[in-house]
Amino acid sequence: MWSKLFRKLGGKRRDHRQLYVAGSVGFETLAATLVERDIDHTFLHWPGAEVAWPSGEDIVLLVADDGLPKIAGLLRSRARPGDLRCTLYSVGGLRGSDRNGVAYLPVRRSRELLDAVRAQPAPRLASDAQRLMVISAEAVYHLGPASGLASDTAVGEDSATSPYVQVIEALNARCGLWPLSQRFGLEELDDRLAAAGWSPFSDTMLKLSGVNPWLKSRLQDSVHDSVPGLAVFLIRERGLAHLDALRGTLTRHGFDVLCDMPIEGAHRDEVADQIRGGNWGRGPFPCSGGLPSRLLVAHDVYPDRSPSKASGASEMVDNARVFAVKEQMRRQVNRGVPASQHCNPVHSSDNAMQAAEYLGVVAPERMEEVLASARQRNEAFVTPFPVLADLSKHARRAKVELIDFHGRQAICKTFRPGRERFLEREVKARELGSSLPEVSQILAVGPSYLVFEWYENSLPSILSPKPLFYPHGLLPIWAIERLRSLILHYRRLGYECIDFNPHNVIYDPCKGLKVIDFEYLQPGQERNSLKGNYAWYPVPDTFPGDIPPTTQYRPYLRRWLPYTGLPRFMCLYSFPRPLLILVRHVTLIGMTLAGAKRLGRRRLRRFLKGRASGAGALR
Repeated sequence: MWSKLFRKLGGKRRDHRQLYVAGSVGFETLAATLVERDIDHTFLHWPGAEVAWPSGEDIVLLVADDGLPKIAGLLRSRARPGDLRCTLYSVGGLRGSDRNGVAYLPVRRSRELLDAVRAQPAPRLASDAQRLMVISAEAVYHLGPASGLASDTAVGEDSATSPYVQVIEALNARCGLWPLSQRFGLEELDDRLAAAGWSPFSDTMLKLSGVNPWLKSRLQDSVHDSVPGLAVFLIRERGLAHLDALRGTLTRHGFDVLCDMPIEGAHRDEVADQIRGGNWGRGPFPCSGGLPSRLLVAHDVYPDRSPSKASGASEMVDNARVFAVKEQMRRQVNRGVPASQHCNPVHSSDNAMQAAEYLGVVAPERMEEVLASARQRNEAFVTPFPVLADLSKHARRAKVELIDFHGRQAICKTFRPGRERFLEREVKARELGSSLPEVSQILAVGPSYLVFEWYENSLPSILSPKPLFYPHGLLPIWAIERLRSLILHYRRLGYECIDFNPHNVIYDPCKGLKVIDFEYLQPGQERNSLKGNYAWYPVPDTFPGDIPPTTQYRPYLRRWLPYTGLPRFMCLYSFPRPLLILVRHVTLIGMTLAGAKRLGRRRLRRFLKGRASGAGALR
């Protein structure tokens, strides 16, 4: 029935429904019918109320979520002479009974309103004090300056003539909830609502800030006091079966889990009521992911401050990595599942302030401990030298910066907490490769950082020949021979250069070829051959050490061939240079054709995208 009424309203998502009660039915019959049908409800406004509703409705009705389908037959979407204007809200802000895309009131407060009148006969009417809180919340959070209330930061209507000011003052005079002499401005009402537990959570206020810009400034003031890098991931019921994989995703992206605990029983319902506006429905997915069932409080000592490109990310996001992780978690859980059963298995905080807020709801007893740990980790990750430039790319294990090292330029690599083994491998690589001119030099070693000699990178100047339609040229034959020797050197000592590829190589015009990254150098077996080396061959699943995902699928073809122009076989053994040059000429033809094909595909995609955009604009 409710879906039928929704279709009558046009089938589009519109909130703050304007519905009508037939004049022939009237308010008294409506109130009695709601009680007879056992629909949990309360009237926030009704005909004959001594204080009018600010926006002029005849009836404002709040119902429990499960009562929404039962009420459809009592209301209609088109007005007829004598009908009563009715605005309908549900506790959880379900589709068609929300306000600005969220629940009209905080879910816990809505439930309290229903509990207060459940035992009453018809009509079940809210008290003056309850109506005062409801109208104040509507004015402050849904309308802001548009309500006409005075504000320290926003300019609205003349507050003296605002219907909201008049109604709030009239209701307060009747119930005496607040001192009559105090100012009823946005800031003052916000403070009073927050003290009484009537202010929505920051995630809801963030959504409302799209229609209420006054809220945005209030949120930004709060963000400044947060602990950078803190994030909360609430794993929903459908995601629990994948919990280990989801934890692994966090670790791979540089997060460390500071708190991991289940959310069970009645506490789960309490958490669900307070977070996400109380709405844990399916959203844009075919199925709901269920209620929040696991708390993962994670910390990232090096947040990605770049604007997030993820769907649904707002300007209040303070770490784009959070949304990248969340999207990957969704793909992990939905992989191999029919599209009709896809769901959203995880909800995350948008920023550090919101993360602390979530933690205070789910595990307030852990708040002090977690925040102290996050602050300590942030302090330990501070670079101990003046930073001239940030050279970091993904920074999942370490940040890389150009520093002033006692009056000279150098590179500082600061490792994330718990990634000290990667630092130790860098040091070990220099010890084992001290005789190799290609191994970059370490100037200083700290508890969590390394300082390297700085080299000018002119590698593009020696990459030749360059295939047509290709972004870069090929390594010189002599450079390939040196890199072969380096891999073989470490294999003879019983070490594998895992994840080693041309992106770890630079060329300094004065000091020559240099290898700058040995984070995945790990013990293997002593070998006097390049065949099977883990830089060019997939690392077996049975390998006991760290295995980056990029090394398990044809690493030579994807990462080396575009720079060598030679089949792997011809890099395993020493061949005459003239033969290698001849083979590369043949390879260049194939690489040119492949580059032309990629270029053509890109241009076709751009063309089709442009046509689609043009067609959309015409519509």
